[in-house]
Amino acid sequence: MSKYSLFIILICLFSLEIVYSYEDYYIDRVTGLELGLDGSETSNLRVIDIREWNYVIEEKGGVKSIPGIQELHKNSSVITFDEDQIQMEVQRIADDTMEEGLENQVFIVLNVNNGKVSAVRDWIPELKTNSEIMINTYGVGSNSAPRVGEGLMLLGQLHGHPKELQENKKNIRTVSEFDIKVAQELGITIFAVDAFNAFDTFDSKNSKNGSKSLHIHCVTKNGEVKNFIGRTTGKNNIDTFNFSYYFNSILRKNNSIKVL
Repeated sequence: MSKYSLFIILICLFSLEIVYSYEDYYIDRVTGLELGLDGSETSNLRVIDIREWNYVIEEKGGVKSIPGIQELHKNSSVITFDEDQIQMEVQRIADDTMEEGLENQVFIVLNVNNGKVSAVRDWIPELKTNSEIMINTYGVGSNSAPRVGEGLMLLGQLHGHPKELQENKKNIRTVSEFDIKVAQELGITIFAVDAFNAFDTFDSKNSKNGSKSLHIHCVTKNGEVKNFIGRTTGKNNIDTFNFSYYFNSILRKNNSIKVL
């Protein structure tokens, strides 16, 4: 065997080792908190009932065993992200806020029953004002992540900031103090869209006529403000914010686990 052939074999073995080091990552369907990694050869993000997780630990030889992995996969859902649907709803919120002069909102949610992450529109008109909008949530148990519907865990909220009507006030391109407070209280990310004028915007090809690509800002659950993180869908999708990548990273709270 030549040195070159041996080198190729070593490269292949090393590559296999990297692939096999990937493991599925689990979060609890009630709290949204990290449960841990199994021993599988994939790198999926999954949601599961903690009782199923504990059952595998106690009765199936642990989460790294073959019977344990099979049981976990059978009783969990792979989390998937519908980025196109989220982007469409985000643009609609921006459009409606600019058109109405009232704050509209959309929720980014995880359906804990099927693993789908998508955007759900809030259609309660009496909650909309020119200066703020309320988020109605509820819990389903001890230390529950906030819910906005049956099986819908709230991961984030996005709303538009309309044009300020009072002459002694002006719009500022960032999140509000109210946004910061709500993000910390609910433990979610709040996004705000500059929907108060057409400054520095581009026509959008992926939403209704007259839509604009508008700046997005956010505040994390820890109160950290990040301005100009991206735009709503714009011409050729330039500088749009990737919600799927963001929430994939947020749900994988263990920084040692790669987001693929």
